[in-house]
Amino acid sequence: MSSTLGKYNISSYIDDLVPDHVETSFPDLVNFLKTYALYLERSNESGFYLNSLDIQRDIDHVEENLLTELQNEIGIAVPRDFATNPRTFYKHLIEFYRSRGTPESITSFFRVIYDDEVETYFPFVDILNPSDGNWTDQAAAIQADRTAFTPTNTITISGTPTEVTGNNDAGNAIFLDDDVVFVNNSFKTPGTDYTETVYSDTTTKYKLTFTTALANNDVVRTYPKGLFTNNDGFLSDKKFLQDSFYYQKFSYVLRTGSNIADWSNAFTRLIHPAGFKFFGEIAILIKVLDQGNTQAQLGNQLPAGEINFNIGAFQVGPVSFNSHILEKSYTHFTNGSSELSKIGMQNHWDNMKFRYLGPNSDLAHWTLQDSINNNITTQFGMGGASSLVIS
Repeated sequence: MSSTLGKYNISSYIDDLVPDHVETSFPDLVNFLKTYALYLERSNESGFYLNSLDIQRDIDHVEENLLTELQNEIGIAVPRDFATNPRTFYKHLIEFYRSRGTPESITSFFRVIYDDEVETYFPFVDILNPSDGNWTDQAAAIQADRTAFTPTNTITISGTPTEVTGNNDAGNAIFLDDDVVFVNNSFKTPGTDYTETVYSDTTTKYKLTFTTALANNDVVRTYPKGLFTNNDGFLSDKKFLQDSFYYQKFSYVLRTGSNIADWSNAFTRLIHPAGFKFFGEIAILIKVLDQGNTQAQLGNQLPAGEINFNIGAFQVGPVSFNSHILEKSYTHFTNGSSELSKIGMQNHWDNMKFRYLGPNSDLAHWTLQDSINNNITTQFGMGGASSLVIS
């Protein structure tokens, strides 16, 4: 901030304010008054603030110790401690107020105040609404260029029939639902060139009856007239009934990494629109190792490779842990080989820790090398040589 020293130099007026006889009789007093006036004009003293009243209303130049007072005036609902620069934030506070109640203001609130990301979820998108599906009619587009679409049924004609029924070329029963029909590359008009009917012998079936007999090796293709672009309104979809609380049109959910109690009051005063109800959820990122990944084994972090014990194609055991009343047998697992089988590290470790009678803490310092050296019982505090054999 630029200095305001000398803008209104009070010390220069001392000679005019002090009577002549005082200035003559008490020169030291006059010098003291001048020095004291200069002191008051220095930073953070009374004369300084008188000299800088205009800039104390400027967010870019206001003194740090007066910034809080300015905050109380223009941003009383804003928490005093937030992540961004306060001067930058308050310069854009009007824009922040204008956007309140919008999804963008929610995002800005958590980024600026708490340096956190937020996910906004509206439960009403998952409310069941009858006949709410989005239907796209594509009949005209199919007629214009059928090659851009995939037919539901493709039937290659044998002979010269007028009726088409039974199975399509894929071996599936023909299913029709007011489809768009082509014979070879020629569009057929329903009601004029053919009729679509439903009949039943023991099951419901569909057939096309043409007014003109088809030729041998003609190819009949049928296309659905349209399709639903989403599952809205489907009873089989994951939808919920409106409950006028969570699942309603005037509720929304905020998922953040911050404690709800830390931001709910400030959010209600600054952003939350009247007439709505919000719910807070804490978003926790959990990285799950895929069980299908052979490298993701218990106790190992990627990219640790698969660890296998190769044992003979026979049973090894029973083996007892000294005086403990426990027997453990390793049994051959078929692995496509009559000679060797593989027991993964996870299988071995689970079998070990859930069958050992001692505390799990005994396993804290066990290593693969201990198994190789056949001294696992020493690690368990049993003493002596191990009777566990891994070959």
